[in-house]
Amino acid sequence: MSERSIGRWATLLAAPLLAATLGACSTPTAIQAYTGPGWYLEKSYLIIASSPKVFGGPFTYEKCEEERIKLGPIVSPEMLCVNHPGRPKPYSFSPS
Repeated sequence: MSERSIGRWATLLAAPLLAATLGACSTPTAIQAYTGPGWYLEKSYLIIASSPKVFGGPFTYEKCEEERIKLGPIVSPEMLCVNHPGRPKPYSFSPS
């Protein structure tokens, strides 16, 4: 494989990664989005270093489920309605 094709592959692979990284930064985390107790529409991430992103709230549980279903059959299974009775705690790698 020539250096030119390696550079092309690196560019093709890096573009979606960069877009995903920038897109993840634009949505507030649970700590940033918290305005009061209630149910928040969140998307969880498998990467521990990245906390869940909030897409709405606070809602009642029924309203949260309505908002989740409005997102459509492809996105809605990835979203969760999470109850935050108090301000969420930051994620930490230290054992407590």
